[in-house]
Amino acid sequence: MTESEDRMPIKKPENEVNGGAAEKPARGHVHEHVLRYMRRGLMVGAFLPGQVMSLRKLAVGLGTSPMPVREVLSRLVAANALEETKGGSVRVPRLRPDKLSELFTIREMLEGMATELAVKKAGPELVEELAAINKQLLTAIEKRDILNCLSSNQKFHFTLYDAADSEVLMPLIESLWLQFGPTMYMSLLIPSMPWNASDHKDILAALKEKNASAAKKGIVHDIRTTCKALLSVAGPQGLELPFAHGPELQFDY
Repeated sequence: MTESEDRMPIKKPENEVNGGAAEKPARGHVHEHVLRYMRRGLMVGAFLPGQVMSLRKLAVGLGTSPMPVREVLSRLVAANALEETKGGSVRVPRLRPDKLSELFTIREMLEGMATELAVKKAGPELVEELAAINKQLLTAIEKRDILNCLSSNQKFHFTLYDAADSEVLMPLIESLWLQFGPTMYMSLLIPSMPWNASDHKDILAALKEKNASAAKKGIVHDIRTTCKALLSVAGPQGLELPFAHGPELQFDY
């Protein structure tokens, strides 16, 4: 997939999609729409390490004014998902190797715990749902469909963790994904990174057997493999792609 093929349009609010005839949404609704878009984009890897956020381009793409975009960016800076540069712009952190390693170590603990809880609480319907999502992921991998690779991978993980039914774990896990999510795009470009969903298959097998320990082992291996691959290409100042410079690289997910 070429760089130009990766550049997909920003998804606009429903009233924009339908021709703009509908009334403008309330301010609170617009703010939540922008926040959902930005959070989702960071978690799945639609925004890249080092990418500078453009208020104007984001506002135009989302069919809103710069004000709600500015407010959302400020919230994400406070949540450590974005950072403000000395020049006053806002960008996606590049994540130094030490911070990247720490994030993934904490992921192993929290997501491993969520997986164990999910196995103990969930029934066969979870296995069916995850198997369907993983099938979508495998199809995307075969087609080199980067958008759906990223989206399906995140959906697989969060569907599993949601089954743990933990009000404490999920917000913590989401916070981690907001911070490391932008690195997932890069993991697709690393030759040594085995994007074959083999760990997902092991997790599904463990779920069928109600083997919480084996399922946790699969999640931990999945996380650790990704971390190792990313650290192999990270420089002293962190991860960054040379073309990660603007919102034109965002996805319509």
